[in-house]
Amino acid sequence: MLSLRENYENLVYAGVLGKVIGVYLGRPFEGWDKKDIEEKWGLVDHYVHEDQGVPLVVPDDDISGTLTFVRALEDSGQYADTPEDFYGKTWLNYLLENKTILWWGGMGSSTENTAFLRLKAGIPSPRSGSMELNGKTVAEQIGAQIFIDGFGLVCPGQPALAAALAKNAARVSHDGEAVHAAMVVAAMEAAAFEEKNMETLLDIGVSVVPKDCLLAQVHRDVRQWCREDGDWRKTYERICTTYSYARYGGGCHVIPNHALMVMAWSYAPADFRQALAIVNTCGWDTDCNSANVGCLMALVVGLEGICRSMDFRTPFGDRIILPTADGTLAATDCLTEARHVARMGRKIMGWEPRSYPHWFDFAAPGASQGFLPEWTGRGVQLVQLPSDESAGGGLPFHYSLPIGGRGRISTPLLPRRQTFGYAIVGTGKLYPGMKVVMTLGKCTAGAGVVSAAMFLKYDLPKEEGSRFYSAVTPLKAGAVLELTVPDMDGLPPMDLGLELRSEEPAYGTGTIAHVDLAASAFHYGVTAERLKELDFAGWITSHEFVRTAFSEDTEVMVYLGKNQGKGYAYTGNRLWGDQSIEARLCFHMADLAGLIARFQGLQRYVSLTRRGDRLVLALENYGETILAEAPCNWPLGEPHLLKLECVGDAISGWLDGKRLLQATCGQLMCGAAGFMFENSLLGFHDLRIDGRCAWPEQSL
Repeated sequence: MLSLRENYENLVYAGVLGKVIGVYLGRPFEGWDKKDIEEKWGLVDHYVHEDQGVPLVVPDDDISGTLTFVRALEDSGQYADTPEDFYGKTWLNYLLENKTILWWGGMGSSTENTAFLRLKAGIPSPRSGSMELNGKTVAEQIGAQIFIDGFGLVCPGQPALAAALAKNAARVSHDGEAVHAAMVVAAMEAAAFEEKNMETLLDIGVSVVPKDCLLAQVHRDVRQWCREDGDWRKTYERICTTYSYARYGGGCHVIPNHALMVMAWSYAPADFRQALAIVNTCGWDTDCNSANVGCLMALVVGLEGICRSMDFRTPFGDRIILPTADGTLAATDCLTEARHVARMGRKIMGWEPRSYPHWFDFAAPGASQGFLPEWTGRGVQLVQLPSDESAGGGLPFHYSLPIGGRGRISTPLLPRRQTFGYAIVGTGKLYPGMKVVMTLGKCTAGAGVVSAAMFLKYDLPKEEGSRFYSAVTPLKAGAVLELTVPDMDGLPPMDLGLELRSEEPAYGTGTIAHVDLAASAFHYGVTAERLKELDFAGWITSHEFVRTAFSEDTEVMVYLGKNQGKGYAYTGNRLWGDQSIEARLCFHMADLAGLIARFQGLQRYVSLTRRGDRLVLALENYGETILAEAPCNWPLGEPHLLKLECVGDAISGWLDGKRLLQATCGQLMCGAAGFMFENSLLGFHDLRIDGRCAWPEQSL
């Protein structure tokens, strides 16, 4: 049997899967009453998104908040010793106001929106989420609990530590019983890495909060009712009488929903599907409750127990949409995110780090890392192998092709915009010049000769999508497919995949062994007019309006406007290491405007900006440090060429081809690039970004 240290990544992967499955199960009917749910579906123990006409894979605050706010531990560099106020700073780094992660329901309506506005006004955490400022009802809503699973996952076997970290994270936005609920969930999840008995886990969870608090009473009551009733529907009625929304108000109070979770765990202590069915059929905040229940249950039953009676995994293929101000992981997957969380957990536990040399390696039981078949009639199907057969890595698939048939399997590189759920923002994974290498593993032909090619799929404006292919090779073990990303004039690739072709009926099995990013130079060049035509596809922007050139402009310009505060427009990701960005810029009004590089969020980047009569090179890392500055005669309305270059720890700023500023800075070594503008109207034209990319596993 594997030790906890050896099996840690697989257990974290199970927890992330359980969380995500819970969201995808409960999201389509969030807020419904039990009566309406049962009338439509009876017991909700399967996905019902198609009945509601909505996608299965959607952005959701439960997933985004959980996998983003835990990054405070890594970003601070202090892990378990991260200061209280830094948890709030993490919000300011990754949240784009009115866009990412949160329900932006307004001051006093959305607890998280209220806390964000406190942070934005300079009130640090934990005061930002305090009952003193925000009132008891607002402070005790459900958000702290739904965002907290990551802090349990980074503390395997250490429930007291998990509760302490969860408390610090929860108090950014919540107080009182909401914080207690977050502590209980995190402690139970941390303990579940070793302890599998649900009664013991519930005892451990409630042990980290005061015995006389309301949440502890909820646990005592609900567990006693479960023992007495023997029927979860009877217990549900008792919860409605004692702990319902009628007694605990606001938009979505934590107490009623936590009571349902305790009930689900009590009635289905070792049955992943049944626990989720109970908590979803009860209604109220279904995606949140189902997500917390699913995460803990997955840790209890392990990877092998998640799909024991229902295949929850194949339909979504590990896919996650994770929109934050750092667009790197907008399109990501459960295994990638689990490894990110586990990397922090290993640091906290003092364990040796794990290395992952491949971009995609599928090296966890059943992992598909976002790869799913594309519908082409008869074609490719994924194979779900038993855990002991698939643990060695590689993505197995079946194929069945007619004469002249094609079958495809692909993974998203950039999420497509959609109208259901939360806003989607993100930057691309691949840029012109980057080189992708796909290696095939075991292949067994049943009949027919099959060839294979790797492809990138592009969504053309107002046209059918197109594909760009590698060279075609016979489908066989050890075959290597290579593709250099083409320059599509600013258009980002949306999907990466494998296509199978046959001129005769063919069937058999194959395997993608792994996918790699070769160390390579990249370049990205686009005009402002083209970028506007593409509606900034593959960019994250926070401008408030766009306009074309003024009549007196001597060059064609597109202007980005920000009425108040700082605005940003950027592309790229943390695969970008050494880089330079240059553009023709013009300012009609600007307190501060220019270029940014190595961008890792709204509080982490290098900048080169015009500030009145000065050109300033600066580092923003939760506070600004001026690296260098020089006088600058740059009149408003006059275009000039500005360039920011970052090579290793050497940073330099150029104006009209002349290097004016130099500095040394080793704090941020990778990230996106683009524009920054404060209280301003920034015009730009020819943009060029060059750099080098490899596979720095620490960046994703």
